[in-house]
Amino acid sequence: MQIQKLAPDEPGRGPASHIRLVTNVPAPLPDPATARVAVIGLGYVGLPLVLGFAKGAHAVGFDINSKKVAELTAGIDFTGEVTGEELQGADASYTTDPAAMKDADVIIVCVPTPVDSHNHPDYTPLIAASRTIGQHMKRGAVVVFESTVDPGTTEERCQPVIEHHSGMKEGIDFYLGYSPERINPADPTRKLPDIKKIVAGSTPAVADFVEALYARVIKAGLFKAASIKVAEAAKILENTQRDVNIALMNQMMALFDKMGLRASDVIAAAGSKWNFHHYRPGLVGGHCIAVDPYYLVDAGRRHGLAMELVSAARAVNEHTALFLVEKVEQLAGPRRHGLHGMKVLVLGRAFKEDCPDTRNSKAFPMMDALWTRGADVFNFDPVAFDDHFEGGRGVKLIGDPAAEGPYDAIIITLGHTVFRQQLDAHTLQGLAKKGAPLIDMRGNFESPEVHDWFRYWRP
Repeated sequence: MQIQKLAPDEPGRGPASHIRLVTNVPAPLPDPATARVAVIGLGYVGLPLVLGFAKGAHAVGFDINSKKVAELTAGIDFTGEVTGEELQGADASYTTDPAAMKDADVIIVCVPTPVDSHNHPDYTPLIAASRTIGQHMKRGAVVVFESTVDPGTTEERCQPVIEHHSGMKEGIDFYLGYSPERINPADPTRKLPDIKKIVAGSTPAVADFVEALYARVIKAGLFKAASIKVAEAAKILENTQRDVNIALMNQMMALFDKMGLRASDVIAAAGSKWNFHHYRPGLVGGHCIAVDPYYLVDAGRRHGLAMELVSAARAVNEHTALFLVEKVEQLAGPRRHGLHGMKVLVLGRAFKEDCPDTRNSKAFPMMDALWTRGADVFNFDPVAFDDHFEGGRGVKLIGDPAAEGPYDAIIITLGHTVFRQQLDAHTLQGLAKKGAPLIDMRGNFESPEVHDWFRYWRP
């Protein structure tokens, strides 16, 4: 072993990192059965992991959001993914202090990977997490990334940052793994233990460790990928496949509508064949499917490929919000002279049924377009949790849709359980003028009474 002095003016180095120990003896991997786990990022992905690993040893959850940490400490999870009893009964602690991960044997990264205003990948949260890890992890730790990224990101972007800020070397002083998240928000039938998980490591030994580690919380089985890059590529392919298939349905929706056909009728008929894959048209939002394909487009650009199909699918799905606005205008008829002065009620602003998350919900650009064309837009969603701005200029968020009616048009963007339970033909008739357009994206409210009162349309 020898001591190496680092240049004091290296960017990002703190005083404590000017000296490091250089050794060729690899640190031993922890015991996967008892390894202490710290999780960075306490959203839909990170929080269930904290609770799962807390069953074997004390687990730590770290997040930069002090409000979220305070709520979790008090036994409150706004996402609804875990119960207060689960939070209070777990051997876990939640903190905004990164020093809390210094004793962790494993650090799992579950931060978001968004895109910027130009739909280019924004690695800022990922790099910030890597920097924090490098400044606080102990020697011998295993760092596992779960964030969805384009292939090569973990080893080519994150690893150098960790090495730079820790003065350690991967494969000697710490180890890298990757296990892409597959959480399905608001799905009570498929929780973390019920979804088969991909695992990978920088070496076969690390991959074996990551596999044994996740076996503590995953009951549905594990798939060991050939490399970290393969695991990264597999995850982003999963989401891009869904985006492309939904785009096909959205494009068919527009075409069939021109032909006087319902896309749902056509899909039901085509679905009678055993190998037809069932996808339905709709607004594609959220922090995964509507975002991850842009990482592949960017990767293709760097490798000299245009990724035409992926780009076209994204364009189709982004345009669907405008298609619905144009459909309202068409149903309103020529006497309205467009949407100017119309009162439009939008039911739903979350990106998914029964999910409070509004991130990247396409209800917002749809409402923006309604407002831009002169409509007075009102939105009601008792499920949505608004913790950040997503758009919706001029939109009035309301707690009682009846108080602002009657409306000239209604758009139901998704099928919250509460909508299906509390809305029926009579209720909807009381909200709108006779002959008003009603767009029902999930087809939950079609009935003779609805057809008699509204200019009803569903895909």
